[in-house]
Amino acid sequence: MARTGDQNQIGSKCKAIVALFPYAVWRERCGDHRMVDAYLGVAGTPTAPALLAEPIVTLFEEASPDCPNRIVALLSPNMFWGASGFNGNTVAWWAAVALATPWTEEAGQIVVNTLLQIASWDRLSPYIPVDIWLLLKKQPSLPPICKGRSVGTTDHVVRTVRGLRDVEILQSYLLLVWSEWNGMYSGGLTEMCASIKEDLGGIEMGRHREVLIKRLDHVLEQLDMGPGHLEQQNPYLDRNHIPAARERYQELKRILLGVDREALDILTRTSFRSANSFNSLTPPQNPTRRSLVPSLPRVRSRASVMPAPYSPDSVLHLYMVSLCHPLRASSIASETVIRHFKFQDMRVPHHPQTGNTVSRPPR
Repeated sequence: MARTGDQNQIGSKCKAIVALFPYAVWRERCGDHRMVDAYLGVAGTPTAPALLAEPIVTLFEEASPDCPNRIVALLSPNMFWGASGFNGNTVAWWAAVALATPWTEEAGQIVVNTLLQIASWDRLSPYIPVDIWLLLKKQPSLPPICKGRSVGTTDHVVRTVRGLRDVEILQSYLLLVWSEWNGMYSGGLTEMCASIKEDLGGIEMGRHREVLIKRLDHVLEQLDMGPGHLEQQNPYLDRNHIPAARERYQELKRILLGVDREALDILTRTSFRSANSFNSLTPPQNPTRRSLVPSLPRVRSRASVMPAPYSPDSVLHLYMVSLCHPLRASSIASETVIRHFKFQDMRVPHHPQTGNTVSRPPR
């Protein structure tokens, strides 16, 4: 389509193209995708006249169930969801199509791109079904340049995700929008910091924090590679974006690490308190009556202080660490086993009947 010339001539051509749109939809129903693809190739360009988008907006405002799903899927990311004609019925119509579309990497990008755009509008976000948010658990991606990425970190979107009360969805959402391509809105950053402290605190959230810290490390690593590396995938990248993005992601990582340290401190204090409570509740042994639970043999150690390798304290501490940091628990378990064998070597053998010390034979 010509970009210069008489405006009346351009308008006449646009009207002719718009008149062909219903026929293109009919051809789509017959299985011929060429006309719809050609129309979208013209109407989807940034320089396309607004007149070409009118039949697409009308199609969404009517929310006709007869509209082919492929058209809805392809058009949904390019819509202006703030249009006055869009309402809860429009969102429900789109959601039904999105859930019925077979999941692929490309389809996932289209769905989450549209989802974040809809969620950025206060009057539309309450109509988004939870089933659509659950699709975030499939870990879809976003292209470097898209509308959903640019509006997906507003404070309203973060609050909407937090309102779902699902930590798996929250983690998937943060993994999606935390990217070297995202600069984040200041309001969204504040809401994310509050979410980390209030929604991801505690021992039981350790595995979620571990995943998110790794994601932030990756993003910061990409930003540290400089604008030349990022411009290979996004030639329109604003170089001023990199320092601001690095500063905000470092802030998120600092808060995550702080919450993680606080959880570990609580874990340590709780483990010692529980061990002390366990020892205080253990009844004294009655020497005249054999206990139903066999007791461990008494061991004399050369060390002044040497805790039993499998005492309630160490076992409980290992269990609680496993809740917070599974990888760290494995290393603690290895250290416990090594300490156990070293402790065995330090035992002084005694005669089973007299109790006298017996010299250990040389090795």
